[in-house]
Order: sequence, then C-alpha cells, then structure tokens
Amino acid sequence: MAQFLYRCTTEGAINNNLKPSCDFEMVFDEGSHHCPICGQELLRVSDGLTISEVLRLGQQRADKQKLQDQTKGTTKK
Repeated sequence: MAQFLYRCTTEGAINNNLKPSCDFEMVFDEGSHHCPICGQELLRVSDGLTISEVLRLGQQRADKQKLQDQTKGTTKK
C-alpha cells in the first residue's frame, strides 16, 4: 500500500495552551488518520505539483514561447 506524509491541521495553541502549536507529522499508509497529540484530523501533504499546476505551468510556457516567436517574426521584417 502507498504511504504518504500527513500533517496535523490544528492552528494555534493546544492542550489548554500548554503547547503553542501542534507540529505533528508522520508517514502513514493512505487513509484517514488523526493526530495522536491533539486528536485533529491529519492532512495528507503533497509531494509535488498537482495536475492543475502542471497544466498551468505548461500553458504559461507555451504562451511565452508563442509571444517570443511572434516578437522574432515582427523584428525580422
């Protein structure tokens, strides 16, 4: 089974303000997990770009290349 890094989603102080924040993170098998320190649901951390980010970057590169090609074409005339 695939394993992923999970991080606690709690913001701010926990345990009656005895701990300033919960910075728990650990690698678990894929699934639903809760923080052993504060009980909050753990969030799976991305280990790379999302599909939408890859597509957006590709479109930006294509647009930039197209603009450069158009600029080169107008300066040669």
